[in-house]
Amino acid sequence: MQPDRRPGLIRCRECGFVTADVAIDEAGLRALYGRHYFNGGEYADYAADQDALRRNFSRRIATLLRHVSNPGARSLFEIGSAYGFFLDEAKPRFATVSGIDVAEDAARAAQARGLSVQAGDFLTTDTGRHDVYCLWDTIEHLQHPDRVIAKIAREIRAGGIIAITTGDIDSLNARLRGRRWRLIHPPTHLHYFSGETLAALLARHGFRTVEREYVGSTRSLRAIAHGLLALGGRSDAVYRSIEPLIPPRWEVTLNLFDIMHVIARKM
Repeated sequence: MQPDRRPGLIRCRECGFVTADVAIDEAGLRALYGRHYFNGGEYADYAADQDALRRNFSRRIATLLRHVSNPGARSLFEIGSAYGFFLDEAKPRFATVSGIDVAEDAARAAQARGLSVQAGDFLTTDTGRHDVYCLWDTIEHLQHPDRVIAKIAREIRAGGIIAITTGDIDSLNARLRGRRWRLIHPPTHLHYFSGETLAALLARHGFRTVEREYVGSTRSLRAIAHGLLALGGRSDAVYRSIEPLIPPRWEVTLNLFDIMHVIARKM
């Protein structure tokens, strides 16, 4: 590994993979994803933004269904399922849906709505075998993404699909923004993939990429303001002063061409 041109990141000399130059153990990661993470931490109020989140998930499902035959007979599993809003949207289309998240409060919120969501670490939990695995804005948070992909490869049913969204560190926007790219904020974001390094990781475990596109995202104006001002303690006081002035249901959909939606099939 060698220092990346962006402070705090390091890049593999051989493959170009970029990761945060931080050391954090499993206990430290768990501590990051408590109640504060979804309420005033990385998100201003995750539950309050569920309408925008569900719109994003509906678009993800539409893309996913182009590659899943007979979804009504398929089992779907989500890693990093949070409050379960994606599983709610996917439930009418698949035979079974379930998930897991390290955030116990989020998992309990999903369970309270009748969803099959476990609180725990995917690597050490028996989650069964499934046809479709989804990691929406999750792989960058994982301590060991290679081990997670390896476990999915062992457990996924023949011909199964894995679907991932994550930022593209080699996108034009990321390169122009440099250290100020909005998705660089360790220790929650530990790993920074490009289309090539993500495809290579999947290929090492027997997956063939069948679709990769840049996708937009619908977010409330409050969520955008929080990300720009409060995240990382940049200007938290400014955010708190303007937050009451922003109508809660005002939303915007933007595609900055730096978030990849990747779908791959197990060969």
